[in-house]
Amino acid sequence: MEPRLIYAELIPRMHARAFELRTGQLLRLIAIEGKQVGDLAAWNLVDHDEQMNVIFSTTMNDRSVSHVRQVFSGAPYFNEMLTLESDNYGVHWLGGRCNRFLYEAMGAPDHRNCHDNIVEVVASHNLTERQVQLDTLNVFMNVVYEPGGTFTFEPPVIDSGDYVDFRASMDLLVAISACPNEGELRGEINDYVAKPLKVEIYES
Repeated sequence: MEPRLIYAELIPRMHARAFELRTGQLLRLIAIEGKQVGDLAAWNLVDHDEQMNVIFSTTMNDRSVSHVRQVFSGAPYFNEMLTLESDNYGVHWLGGRCNRFLYEAMGAPDHRNCHDNIVEVVASHNLTERQVQLDTLNVFMNVVYEPGGTFTFEPPVIDSGDYVDFRASMDLLVAISACPNEGELRGEINDYVAKPLKVEIYES
């Protein structure tokens, strides 16, 4: 039986959306206009103290921050939250996300940022900023590591219409920000133009 589409929403450029994802449902994130990063954060739908953890997720993905197969919560839970089920390119980044302090340091204090975007949309689900850690799956982000241990960003390897599918391993609250980086402010992250993303949720 083909999966049944039960929800679809556009994430406007430079903004975020939050939605509930039930165990076994499939989340599809689509780069509808081409090279664009989506910053994804996830919480246990019932217990918001359980949220995705970058360090443990990296450990459970063969110590890779780029080739991600599963996303896990941190201590004291250590549960699988999401599994990447369909992913043509496999280039993402387990790390942090842009925030107001980073833009202030770059001389753009009023620029929209992924952290505030996510804080804004999860507030209606009764989360405060204290419950929003910086741990992020930066979907489609292309990070290149240098021999000295530093890293740089390159444009995503995806094109218009490409997508990644996630399967929920538990009932989740998921928030995704369409990363606002563009122009000269590390704009290579989104190939210099911030774009919208599309979310679809399917019932098996």
